[in-house]
Amino acid sequence: MDRNEAVFYEQYGAYMRAQEEQRAAASASTAAARHGSPMFTYGELGMDDSPGDFQ
Repeated sequence: MDRNEAVFYEQYGAYMRAQEEQRAAASASTAAARHGSPMFTYGELGMDDSPGDFQ
């Protein structure tokens, strides 16, 4: 392998690692958004979610 090939593969490897890190970060962000926060709250639907209402 000559120097040009070595430089190419080094840069390509760095590019692919950066792409994978971006994909992993986006995937983690999407998973956290789906798991951690609801699409809406009871208050937004005009409902009260306080425990006293269900006795």
